[in-house]
Amino acid sequence: MTGVRQPSPVRRLLVVEHDHDAPAGVLAGWAANRGMAVVTVALHAGQPLPALTSACDAAVLLGSEQTAYDDAVPWLAAELAFTERLLAADVPVLGICFGGQVLARVLGVRLYRLAEPEIGWVRVTSKHPGLAEGPWPSCHRDGFDLPSGAAELAANEVCLQAFTLGPHVGVQFHPEATRPIMAAWLANSDPPPGQDVTDPLFRDADAAWQEASANAAAFFSAWLDGDLVSR
Repeated sequence: MTGVRQPSPVRRLLVVEHDHDAPAGVLAGWAANRGMAVVTVALHAGQPLPALTSACDAAVLLGSEQTAYDDAVPWLAAELAFTERLLAADVPVLGICFGGQVLARVLGVRLYRLAEPEIGWVRVTSKHPGLAEGPWPSCHRDGFDLPSGAAELAANEVCLQAFTLGPHVGVQFHPEATRPIMAAWLANSDPPPGQDVTDPLFRDADAAWQEASANAAAFFSAWLDGDLVSR
């Protein structure tokens, strides 16, 4: 029908996984519902990235407990180089938390350590209807500046939370995270000083997790369908 935006055709989605406890989560279900062919590369298990960017039509870089400016991370140099090639080939990239920081680093901006980690539910001030203001699960200790030529998608009082540059998007929070994924992260992390994030995330939080999952599916679709493209 004229004037009605149609969903993008089925695509091959490459998912780059950095840690065994940081899988695709909500993203995997969303991709399956769209009939996408998903290939996951587990860098933590020694799996190599594709030699050619033509192996995928879009790519998602997931989160990690590693630091995207730590060049001692054994697989980081290869991922940075691969991300550069994706951008040069105009393959849409979505970077989530660590993945967003990888994207920001490739785009030439500063990465930095936050004064305190941002762990728990977050809300953001969104600049685009394709990105809901929350609630979003969050678990990060580093931030990024806005790349040159990029548009701010969202921010809060802590830091820049999301940006877009052409078909590429970087976010600090975790739209892909599920309750079990977040539980695994919290078991291995320290909450911000003086805060207990366990109850807000897990006690009587069914409605919040359901809303976050719906927000995530809408956000992933807005990214892949090009609705977030900066003009």
